Amino acid sequence: MSNSVSRHIACVVVLGISAFSASPLLAQQGKWYAGAGAGISRLTPDTDGSDFSLDKESSTAAGLYLGRDINDRLGIEIAYTDLGKAELSAGESIDYSALSLGGVLYVLGDTELAHRQDGWSGYVRFGLNKITNDSDVQLAEKDNTALWLGAGIQWPVGSSWGVRGELTSFDGDAQVAMASVYWRPGGLQSRTRNGSRATPAAVPRPAVVKPTVSKPEPELVPEPVPAAAPAAAPIQEAVVAGNNAPLSGPSVSSCAVPAAGEPLNSQGCALFSGVQQGVEFEGETTTLTAVGKTLLSRLAGSLNLYPELLVEIRVHTQTYTDPDRAQTLSRERAVAVARFLVAQGVAVKRLKARAFGSIQPRADNFTPGGRRLNNRVELRVL
Repeated sequence: MSNSVSRHIACVVVLGISAFSASPLLAQQGKWYAGAGAGISRLTPDTDGSDFSLDKESSTAAGLYLGRDINDRLGIEIAYTDLGKAELSAGESIDYSALSLGGVLYVLGDTELAHRQDGWSGYVRFGLNKITNDSDVQLAEKDNTALWLGAGIQWPVGSSWGVRGELTSFDGDAQVAMASVYWRPGGLQSRTRNGSRATPAAVPRPAVVKPTVSKPEPELVPEPVPAAAPAAAPIQEAVVAGNNAPLSGPSVSSCAVPAAGEPLNSQGCALFSGVQQGVEFEGETTTLTAVGKTLLSRLAGSLNLYPELLVEIRVHTQTYTDPDRAQTLSRERAVAVARFLVAQGVAVKRLKARAFGSIQPRADNFTPGGRRLNNRVELRVL
């Protein structure tokens, strides 16, 4: 291996070690990643004006890369690629290598960082690279700084691992088709959906929790599972009947069966029970969206008109590789909903919260639409 190639490899290795050492927290959040791959290259050096001709243009290639996600769809990567060698007449050859720096833009599939490990995503890359030609043959050389362009598909294998397939152009006479494996230290579990498609072997019972009365904001504490009530279907939007009537609650999709003593809307459906569509959270957090807060504010206004009603908050999530992740997230989201309602004047003693995790999905977990249906907030009047 030539001294120049050795120096390039050493440069990439040192950069990678420094980046991970300097940013352990970012690495744990899954924003940093590294990969290695191999493939086939096409090398076509310009032999015009020389005594040589190109005998073989295909070769094997291998490369290393280090990257970091800047935002939901854009990342930056540095890479070293051994492009192989072009074989010339008279037994001569030219070795190619490239040191590259540029951006990666995810444009298809699960493009957002929060969903990146759920399913496939397509990306394009753009940047600059420095081409090195190692040979005793003297050919006319152009500026060795060239555009680094490419497109590929990424497919996750787990929360931390995945594979890529990519076509890349390093300049006019060097192109590569490469497959690689990448690794994200810590995975994306702290922010993302991990794309698990298997139901856990041991299905946990839903945790039943309720806000603590003694605090201005409720805390979830375990309590025995209450007797099951009839399953509630999603409800329709409540209608404002007059100035003293309850405000309409969150948008809902179909008529729900009311609990005993629960008020009805104009279609005879339950006013509160059912899926609270539109009450959603930002990404994989417990922070309610602006729309979710607006809908819960309206719901609280209606609940305050019926102070005798007790309400159970039932929170579900999508499937995760780690079942505890789903259970924890649904519990924390149930607390967030209860605290918001209490802040809007709903008495804490009227609220109970129940965390189901991912054990009652409404749809498959393979698509963004299915995962959105599985991440939901329901109410049940007790």
